[in-house]
Amino acid sequence: MSKRRTRAAKGAGKRSADPLTRKVANREAVWLEGPVPTGYWLSADNRRQYLIWLGQRLGYRKLDDFYQIKTGDFKANRGSGALLRCWGSSAVAAVMETFPDHDWQEWLFVSCPRSFWADPKNHRRYMKWLAEQCGVNEPDDWYGITNRDFRTHKGGAFLLYYDSTISEAVKAYLPKRKWNEWQFGKTPKNFWDDRANRLRYMKWLGKRLGCKKPDDWYGVTRKDFEQNFGNQLMKHYNGSPLAAAMDCFSNHNWLEWKFARVPVGFWKKKKNRERYLDWLETKLKIRKPEDWNKVRRADLKDNFGGGLLAMYRSVETLLKKSGRTKAIKSGTRR
Repeated sequence: MSKRRTRAAKGAGKRSADPLTRKVANREAVWLEGPVPTGYWLSADNRRQYLIWLGQRLGYRKLDDFYQIKTGDFKANRGSGALLRCWGSSAVAAVMETFPDHDWQEWLFVSCPRSFWADPKNHRRYMKWLAEQCGVNEPDDWYGITNRDFRTHKGGAFLLYYDSTISEAVKAYLPKRKWNEWQFGKTPKNFWDDRANRLRYMKWLGKRLGCKKPDDWYGVTRKDFEQNFGNQLMKHYNGSPLAAAMDCFSNHNWLEWKFARVPVGFWKKKKNRERYLDWLETKLKIRKPEDWNKVRRADLKDNFGGGLLAMYRSVETLLKKSGRTKAIKSGTRR
């Protein structure tokens, strides 16, 4: 049991559980007659009587209704002097001091004190309370909490301390746990600009998809990223899994044509066409120029060369453009 709740339990026998059940008649409301006697507001009992009367006047039926109270309510009901002198012009301070046995949550008031969120302890109090309100039972449940949840539960101002980024708030609340920022609805600003973060994600995704060796990445598609919280990362790489793999695992000798899509303009570069043909030569065990005469369109299509073949009408034209004219024998090719 928290200290706040312990105090409430101890105080239950001293005061009524609901102070608003005691009616304060207007004849007892000396503040209605004009200026109160000197030192009147210094009495805690007088201040308490005023708050009970004010609550009744505003139609409050239970203590939690005081969360609606505003500074203007005091000013409109002969309480501005008490508010200024005794409570530092804070309606929240007035309520909490007057009814200390109640378990108040400051963020639920219409206007939370400006300095309240400056204290990290209050951050923890709020996050613990929010978890109870939203049914967060396991740490991973935080991944499903949205900015709307914070706004709905009066935490919009609190979240501003973390640039409206839930992952930062959760990490501050549970710092010992290893978090994946991409599993939250929104990553921190400039998160994907840090290569270390991109590499963390790629290693996580690879494990999630069962990639045990670098070549397994050839089968990973943009959809795989998008279905695994990587949509924003794909935007960083202009929608290219190839670019992501080559950036994060740069020590591997990548063959771009083995990915589902090559970069725009890839086949227009002669060096890329030559790299592919050299690779295909080894793949098809072409040992002498004349062996190219045995190559058919299907050979290129079956070996990731469909995009290259689309640029030419025939394998013969491709070989001519690549300077491998010695390999061409007159006759019709398929």
